[in-house]
Amino acid sequence: MSNSYLSAARDLVVAGMRESQIDLSPELEFHLASTVACYMRRPVRTDYLTTRMMQIRRDRGREECRRIGDDCLISCAFFVQRLTRQGGSIVHYAGLGQAAYDVAGMTDVAHAFPVMLDVLQGSVSNQKAAAVNEEGDGVISNLLNPARFGKYPDC
Repeated sequence: MSNSYLSAARDLVVAGMRESQIDLSPELEFHLASTVACYMRRPVRTDYLTTRMMQIRRDRGREECRRIGDDCLISCAFFVQRLTRQGGSIVHYAGLGQAAYDVAGMTDVAHAFPVMLDVLQGSVSNQKAAAVNEEGDGVISNLLNPARFGKYPDC
């Protein structure tokens, strides 16, 4: 992962922490920044999150569970319309993300999911991009857009 992506993601997380008035531990701050940096270069896979989780729970694939947790976190923060288009709810996907992190053995991250979500949503309001949608409008989507051009990370 490029240092420039990680730096931009960290700036986003710090701005969100300031706006939401939430202090994350250094470990959670790093997890959140590295997750956002990954999604600046990789598409968010919002389709079939629940189905993917049910299949993984049988196999206990920790890395895939972490990806599902990451997908849920980023989707709940920045792509609400995409998640709720088919009648789903943010509460469902936030719970799914927490369960995925828990199955992946990331208990601290699972418990901090709502707080990290508040920080990311605070960064959206801080950037005056509260109307982020799947078409790529807004500052946050512009940071995440490189994935649409086939640039995928090693994360």
